[in-house]
Amino acid sequence: MNPRLARLIADYQTTVFEAVALLKKSGIPLPSSNTEWTGIDIPARGTLESGVPYFKHGYGCAVRLPAGSVDFDFGANGEIDGFDSWRLVSFAGDKLSEYGFANDAAMQACFKNEIAAGTLIFSGYILYYIAESIAQPNIPADACRRR
Repeated sequence: MNPRLARLIADYQTTVFEAVALLKKSGIPLPSSNTEWTGIDIPARGTLESGVPYFKHGYGCAVRLPAGSVDFDFGANGEIDGFDSWRLVSFAGDKLSEYGFANDAAMQACFKNEIAAGTLIFSGYILYYIAESIAQPNIPADACRRR
């Protein structure tokens, strides 16, 4: 995989893991599926521990961590390691060039090349996963409980 994109994905996933751990620590139940998340009865907007704001939406959540915001969706089985190009660009924000991409179009082209190469696999609904992670079980939302 392109090392620039791999680093961006890794940073995004690490931040998602931090956000999910904070959700759990704040007493928000973690879902076993994306559809279960839609039925979890919490306010659409709220504040997590340490005053961190969140916004629950559809299959996911946006969390404004002190280090930066991250928006993610839960996977079909509650996975938290999925992503799409929009979320990666949004996560990188004005730091996209620090990942070696001149602009959004350059990152999108790299993303499409990795799909064509088979290193990124489409889930069937919005999210992509790193192909080698598909061979292993994806990281479910409750993985934070095991760490």
